[in-house]
Amino acid sequence: MARKPKSKIKPLPFGHKLVLNQWIVSLFGFDPLKDHKDGKRTLRPVQPLAKTVKDAPEGMTAENLHHFYKALDVHLQAGAQITRADLLRYEHNIVSHTLAINEKRDRPIVWKYYQWLSLLFAEIYLDRFFADRAALLDSLNAYVESFNEYWTDEGYETGITPYELDDLNKLCLQNATGSGKTLLMHVNFLQFRHYASKSPLKHDLTRTVLITPNEQLSLQHAREMKGSNIVASRLLTDSGDLLSSGKNGLRQVDFTEVTKLGDTDGPNVIATRNLGDQNLLLVDEAHRGMGSQEERGWFRSRARLSEKGFVFEYSATLKEAVTAAKRSDIEASYAKTILFDYSYRYFYEDGYGKDYRIFNLPRTFSQLEFSYLTACLLSFYQQLKLYEDKQTLYSPYNIEKPLWVFVGSSVTKATGSKAEKATVSDVGKILAFIAKFLKSEGTSAAEIERILTGKAQETGLLDENGGDIFAGGFVYLQQLMRREGWKPGDLFRDILEKLFQNRAGGELLIARIKGDENEIMLRVGQAEKPFGLINVGDASGLATHIAEQEFDNVAVLESEFAETMFGQINLSSSPVNLLIGSKRFVEGWDCWRVSTLGLMHVGKSEGAQIIQLFGRGVRLKGYDWSLQRSGFATPTHQPELIQYVETLNVFGIEADFMERFRKFLEEEELPRNDQKQVFTVPLTVTYDFGRRLKVLRPRKKRGDGREYDFKRDGAVPALTLVPEKIRQKGVTIDWYPRIQSLESKRDSKLGTKEETVFEDGHLDFLDYDDLFFRLEKFKRERTWHNLNISKSMIRTLLIDRTWYKVIVPSGKMEFSDFGNVTLWQEMAAELLQKFSEEYYNYCKAAFIEPRLELREIEAGDGSLPEADEYQLIVDASETALIKDIQNLIGEISARKAGVLRAGDLKGCLFGTHLYEPVLHAAKGSRIQIAPVSLNESEFQFLDDMRLFIEKDQARLAAEGIELFLLRNESRGRGVGFFEAGNFYPDFLLWLVKDGRQHLAFVEPHGLQHEGPGHKKIEFHQVIKGIQARLASDNVILNSFIVTPTRFGKLNWGKTIHELEDMHVLFMEDRKDTYVAWIINRMAA
Repeated sequence: MARKPKSKIKPLPFGHKLVLNQWIVSLFGFDPLKDHKDGKRTLRPVQPLAKTVKDAPEGMTAENLHHFYKALDVHLQAGAQITRADLLRYEHNIVSHTLAINEKRDRPIVWKYYQWLSLLFAEIYLDRFFADRAALLDSLNAYVESFNEYWTDEGYETGITPYELDDLNKLCLQNATGSGKTLLMHVNFLQFRHYASKSPLKHDLTRTVLITPNEQLSLQHAREMKGSNIVASRLLTDSGDLLSSGKNGLRQVDFTEVTKLGDTDGPNVIATRNLGDQNLLLVDEAHRGMGSQEERGWFRSRARLSEKGFVFEYSATLKEAVTAAKRSDIEASYAKTILFDYSYRYFYEDGYGKDYRIFNLPRTFSQLEFSYLTACLLSFYQQLKLYEDKQTLYSPYNIEKPLWVFVGSSVTKATGSKAEKATVSDVGKILAFIAKFLKSEGTSAAEIERILTGKAQETGLLDENGGDIFAGGFVYLQQLMRREGWKPGDLFRDILEKLFQNRAGGELLIARIKGDENEIMLRVGQAEKPFGLINVGDASGLATHIAEQEFDNVAVLESEFAETMFGQINLSSSPVNLLIGSKRFVEGWDCWRVSTLGLMHVGKSEGAQIIQLFGRGVRLKGYDWSLQRSGFATPTHQPELIQYVETLNVFGIEADFMERFRKFLEEEELPRNDQKQVFTVPLTVTYDFGRRLKVLRPRKKRGDGREYDFKRDGAVPALTLVPEKIRQKGVTIDWYPRIQSLESKRDSKLGTKEETVFEDGHLDFLDYDDLFFRLEKFKRERTWHNLNISKSMIRTLLIDRTWYKVIVPSGKMEFSDFGNVTLWQEMAAELLQKFSEEYYNYCKAAFIEPRLELREIEAGDGSLPEADEYQLIVDASETALIKDIQNLIGEISARKAGVLRAGDLKGCLFGTHLYEPVLHAAKGSRIQIAPVSLNESEFQFLDDMRLFIEKDQARLAAEGIELFLLRNESRGRGVGFFEAGNFYPDFLLWLVKDGRQHLAFVEPHGLQHEGPGHKKIEFHQVIKGIQARLASDNVILNSFIVTPTRFGKLNWGKTIHELEDMHVLFMEDRKDTYVAWIINRMAA
């Protein structure tokens, strides 16, 4: 067939050129050159593969295998070149390295899906690199040939030439700031060491060198490597023979700064020839080297050091640096070596890191300076106030104390370039603004009032369409003033106290910390604590410049304080609320506090660095260290107004870059977030409290009226002899999958599984100190502070062989191989951990279950939402989404029946539910909804229930059946069951008939990552035991799992009827009947 004529050949965008990444994806049986779609959206090549693991739980199974591995193993494509044996072997290596870096950690690292995939990709590449380099080269070039042919046919020039052998010794990871690059580096080092130790290269490598941009980052890396149990020390610069002294090879990591590498020896400079060319390099902030002539010299130095060795490079902004370099050879080189790309766009879309909101004050708006900076101050103060007022509520989300940061291109004395003088001038503007704000309560309070009451016409803070750029930005401050009856002056005085550390106010004191060349402290009046810090290269010069300006209400002096403050600023206990500095913060600053960011005189050419700084600002620990915003980490419940402290506010002050940054966001298909629109929908509780529906909750204590709590009120349990209930159930561990992983290289056939227990001889070889400390660590991770563990009981437990089974080949229990001892230690640790969990839950059940009672739903008891409205928040630039929201609000206001659909949104007015409306936003939607909306399967269940009631209304009425439904609140408020692994079912369903209440707990839940023995599934039996203890004839309890997973996707060895008898119902396979099955079973 004739090829269609093409228009002018276009250069292929860099993001489409990542041939190494695409080649690895192809090994899993996915075609990276095929258009993969998710709805209307085209997916990048790695996403179909990532989708197989993305929704799997984090962490490991009882067999010490990652859930991600299990999910990928289930979904491995038929044409994959990666075999299941390969995958298991790679997973075993990843687990081994993960346990190694976690050995000394109080809080172990739990990988995110993208981190695990990064490590898996490294395993695959290194395995092939060390096993057969020529075969690796051939495989890569076969893909390059297909790649070039495809894109040439599409009318693009790729610039990708075939690989050569010298191209194979470099791997790059482009991962967003805050996504865990450092931890990946640690495991990459261990992965490389593992494979190299089995190859001739083990004897050739001179040393492992970590290269960083500056000393501060080097020291940070040294601390973090120590935490990962990796030996790290500074690469010495005064050795006479560095080459011969480098005998550490892969045993330790030597770190240095890229600025200390050169062509010749000098003060604090090492000539690269002295280090040889057979090193393993770990290069942080690897984009450094593509910019100025000086940086390109660094680039060449790095290349010489690893010419016959290997290099791993890490950066959040390789793409931006490659684009800025404008060199085809650099672009092609990185396209062929980027192993994994998880840059900011994908990080943000997966819900990781803070949200952001961007503002800018153009040069022509200089007359608005006081208003603009006051709004900036109020934005930060609101974050600070929320953090303090709701600290208990936000505590599980690991929110750090907010920090306001101003950063400039450079902040030095005003004797440099025109740009430097302008930046110093900006520092002066900020200090002059603070002094002015502090001096006049009347002026400042009046400005506060104008901003909070939305009088943008008076302040002049208008967007291009004439709207208030801060609309919807100060919800909590407005609520606070109404609740407390505050006037603007009251708010002003609270700002003085909370932000400036002195309620009495006073003069702005600028004090250079004596003996330190970098720091200037900021205080107000007679305050004991400083509220701010300026961290610059020449503090003395800047202080002199400020003094020369003779700002009103400002005094410059020297402080006698000996201690510097910058090192402690990353702690929430630091009194510093404001930090002013230069771009030196960009690289490696380890701080989670930044919440408001001001950019001063930042130019368009500084894009990559400011994107990095932006990345530092959006770092977020998140719920249970998920790194995610609450809407993703706990989608069923978001604490009120938490979005304001999970948002980075970015303010530009004469920063040309802001427009370039907006363009960057648009190119990445990310929202501009320069203005939010907030819509409200009334949330109405329709429940008639006279119905007296009952819920299951712990009894309330007579003294203080709070519910009984095991940790606070129960006796402290001690790990002791095995209770009969646990003995009957038994604890089993299966080590065959891990043994197969170890043996797969030797094609071992393991045959029928064998069961065994520990004999006395095995127990004699165990390290009981190690087992004790691992149990203590296991306890701490689960916050079981009320569990006592004694070392003496560990052997006693293992001697009792009636409560456990170990499934392992008999050869691994033989005494002839000393290597088996390590295996016994790991098996014993796993058994004891499993027993501890069973025992703790047994003790908790023994305390709580006698104290459970059926209690009527009451206003304010946590069963029903407290809010009286939904807030729907969307970026003002999302015109289509705004129209959807307006359409949905219109339909709800008109009381339209049934499911209301508008783009990403669904709503339902359903009288059976105890409040209405019920809302749902499509997964990944850019509409934030608070209180939280239903997810897809939850909304489907609610709609299926609605359709069933509409269809069977007459029959239900004839039989005297009334139905009530309630979406359960989440942890801490709703109805939960620790017996099922802290199970908080999504719905409570009541069937009322003949004066009796049948209460069912219904959980819409995917089952691809579960098994028939999962505690949520077994809960339908547990709930009957609870009911028997309640001895109530008027309330019958039940539990059901309704799953969107199709029956054919499960391989549980059971029929669909057997699963229905276990109260597992299939929403798709039995779409028209599953709700009726539930109702009939409840009414029976």
